[in-house]
Amino acid sequence: MTWEEIYSSLPIQSRMIIDIAEAYRVDLTELANLQVQKQESDTHLNEVIHGSKNY
Repeated sequence: MTWEEIYSSLPIQSRMIIDIAEAYRVDLTELANLQVQKQESDTHLNEVIHGSKNY
């Protein structure tokens, strides 16, 4: 598949994010990695507050 085919098959929200990221020269890989770190931090904090469900 070409980039154009992949891009056109994406939902409008995803295409808008890509367009904005390109316009502002945002590194989407770095942004995705930060999102993963945030989710891991949130999960850890939730486990600390509510206790781990893994016995």
